[in-house]
Amino acid sequence: MSSNMMDTTGSDNDDNDVPTHTEHKQDGNESYKAKDYRGALAHYTLAINAAKDEQQEDGGDDDDDPNTNNCDPETLASYYNNRAAAYTMILQYNEAVADCNEAIEIHPQSPKPYVRKAKAQISLGQLDEALASLNRCAIYDPNNATIISLKNDVQKLKDRLELARSLLGKTDSTRDFPPFPLPNVRDGKQALNQLTVVMASCSAWKSIQLERTQALLAVGRFEEAYAASTSLIRSNSHHHNNSQIILYRAYALQQMGNVDDAMKHLKQILSGDPDNKMAFAFHKLLKVLWKKKAEADAYYKSRDYKNAVEAYSEALLLTGCVGQYKARVLFNRACCNANLRNHADVVKDCTLAIRIDDEYIKAILRRAGSYLLMGEEADCQNAINDYQTVMNLAEKRGDEGKMREMKGKLREAQVQLKRSKQKDFYKILGVSRDATESEIKKSYRKSALKWHPDRHANSSEAEKTKAETSFRDINHAYEVLSDSNKKAKYDSGVDIEDLDNPHAGHGPRGHGGMGGHGGIDPNVLFEMFMRQQQGGF
Repeated sequence: MSSNMMDTTGSDNDDNDVPTHTEHKQDGNESYKAKDYRGALAHYTLAINAAKDEQQEDGGDDDDDPNTNNCDPETLASYYNNRAAAYTMILQYNEAVADCNEAIEIHPQSPKPYVRKAKAQISLGQLDEALASLNRCAIYDPNNATIISLKNDVQKLKDRLELARSLLGKTDSTRDFPPFPLPNVRDGKQALNQLTVVMASCSAWKSIQLERTQALLAVGRFEEAYAASTSLIRSNSHHHNNSQIILYRAYALQQMGNVDDAMKHLKQILSGDPDNKMAFAFHKLLKVLWKKKAEADAYYKSRDYKNAVEAYSEALLLTGCVGQYKARVLFNRACCNANLRNHADVVKDCTLAIRIDDEYIKAILRRAGSYLLMGEEADCQNAINDYQTVMNLAEKRGDEGKMREMKGKLREAQVQLKRSKQKDFYKILGVSRDATESEIKKSYRKSALKWHPDRHANSSEAEKTKAETSFRDINHAYEVLSDSNKKAKYDSGVDIEDLDNPHAGHGPRGHGGMGGHGGIDPNVLFEMFMRQQQGGF
């Protein structure tokens, strides 16, 4: 008997231990306050299920009994509204909207689910739907200040979006490129500003990235445009504009200098839509450009630098040679001119490339090298400025290896600057600083013959003096530049008067060319040189 009583008591305790929907709701509130939103979701879901179960079990027969735990419609609607709030906090706005709809269906007179639904719809970019939700709520509470304020906010967002789309719909007739309509930079900036404000409120609106990508392309922010298109593709919300976003990506890639990938994107469009006129025209244009650059690259690799310069020049004139791709073509032409020792042209091309991309380190270093080979005081200072620019960029990027390299380059440029203020032996002989031994000899013979005093015996005293001075300087220059040890010291910045000092500088030991001449008489040096040549020139 006692055993049966214990069993019955245990059964009663089990029933009493089952939490009510009210207790689940309270647990959900505690989790929500603790910012455990997923925990709150679980508790609110239990509250909703418990309330619905109790409604089904009781069937409304005991509504007048104060001891029952029946859930009235308003209470159940509040549970859905609470769960919608938790969904909102973890950015699951579609789920929040669904719960608000449930709450409205159960208890349409309450303004809270309408407001929460409208806010979630705003986050999703569903501005027309948000207005509709607020207008429906206003039927029950027309003077609700929150609803009136929200409606004004939504209308402002709609106005901004309409303005942005209107600006993006314009076409800049002065643009030769791209192969699809884009507004001018000013309109693009204004559109981008409007979209930025809209996106701040519509944080979960993925498809608006299409308009943002177009605006970024219009203002020339191509890397950001490419990133925005990537975000749009990953969001899976662009299927109805698939060709358009891939076209934008192709243009961004081309502007970033990646023509190969741009062409692959265009082929992707054409494989699914062979009649896409914009993609077809764009691909045709890039193919012509790609072929011309490939031709120039082939000349360069075969060391046919003159033809390479010509081919790169033709590529630069083609439609579509813009942006970082143009900067690369300019740099390639500069490399050709460097091999041809046309250093003034190198500086021009590198400067144009740097104007397009002010962090184009290869172009900055190439220009600095040509400045040093040009050798004037102003050129050397320009080279120092370029090396310092690269040093700053390397420091910003945390590239310690490049920083060490630039410290060495800066020291060399400082030496060149010091030497530019002294007598310039390369300039005296009329050769570049990267001249070969044979070029130095050839130039010396030509200059020495021109200014030899015997050729000016019948000239005026002033002309004789000038010839003697020039002849002496030419021989001094050749004495230094034909001696590998003295030349190394001179190139390293050793003062001219210290070139015969064995302890000055750190140039290589031994002698090249004609050996050390030790300040030999210029006439004797010239005679020695001519005997060595044996009429070879």
